Amino acid sequence: MLSYFLLTVELSNGSCNISLQGDRVGLTCIYSLSFSLGLPANLLSLWSLYRLGVADRGVQLVLILNLLLSDLLQLLTLPLWLVTLQGAHVWHYEPVLCEVVGYLFYINLYASVAFLCLIALDRYLAIVHPLGSRRLRSTKYATISAMVIWALTILFCLSGLYPSIYHPDTHLCLERYPTTARYARFKIATVVLGYLLPCAVLGYTSARIHWTLQRSPSVSEHAQHRIVGTLSLITTIFILVFGPYHLVGGYKFVGFFLTHDRCGLERSLFLPYRFSYGLTSLNGLFDSFLYIFMCRDIQQELRKSLLCQEAESNDSIPLNQLIQSDNL
Repeated sequence: MLSYFLLTVELSNGSCNISLQGDRVGLTCIYSLSFSLGLPANLLSLWSLYRLGVADRGVQLVLILNLLLSDLLQLLTLPLWLVTLQGAHVWHYEPVLCEVVGYLFYINLYASVAFLCLIALDRYLAIVHPLGSRRLRSTKYATISAMVIWALTILFCLSGLYPSIYHPDTHLCLERYPTTARYARFKIATVVLGYLLPCAVLGYTSARIHWTLQRSPSVSEHAQHRIVGTLSLITTIFILVFGPYHLVGGYKFVGFFLTHDRCGLERSLFLPYRFSYGLTSLNGLFDSFLYIFMCRDIQQELRKSLLCQEAESNDSIPLNQLIQSDNL
């Protein structure tokens, strides 16, 4: 009986007759990798941050902590998506749980984007405007900024996803084929406000930082390479992890309003959109390695937590220097 129901859903979801089994193997691999490596990495990183303490560690650590929290919440939803993939996308749980994990996906996705931008903006203020920004670059203002980001992200996602993302006619969660005009407008807004605008912020801050460093003889060449390298890594991960999802989504949802064959559009973009959707889950894995494991004193805390022998490295950069120095 269950197999007949799944086959019916696969062949008659909405009115587009899209086979929902095509993404099962690929997304299962991506989600499994993200969860199995990202969850322990984030938990260890958060534990190390707790051991080090946040109050006297500066703006960057407050932002990193919030970034890791958003990644962790997103990672915790992956087991449910994995089970759903094995059943042709049929949501086997209570509809309210679909609402919870669906909102968590969007809220944490765009909270992560916002915190990445804030980290780049903080580096911009510290390097380009070191004296004028001292008052703003405090733990107090970083905490307030984080609260504002969470509030605005929640309100933005609620405005686009309310009242429901569960569809009882097809038993699909966060999916509808073809989509609705209201959801398409929301998705176009997420591409513009949640990706293209942050891209512009990252590009501008990185360019100004690079230009300032080239004109600052007081900053050593090694420090310049480290700063530029860190910003380049942020931008690269931002583009590779978030870029495909928003570019394919932008094409799909703008095309929704320009084509008469909406089901044809859905069928042609189903796999590219689904796989780019899955790539966003890798953010929870990369963030922890990029911002935490490269820092010496957090590495030391991780070694203590894992009962490993501590080792000093002359080439390592202390976290308090990385976070608090206005020259970084």
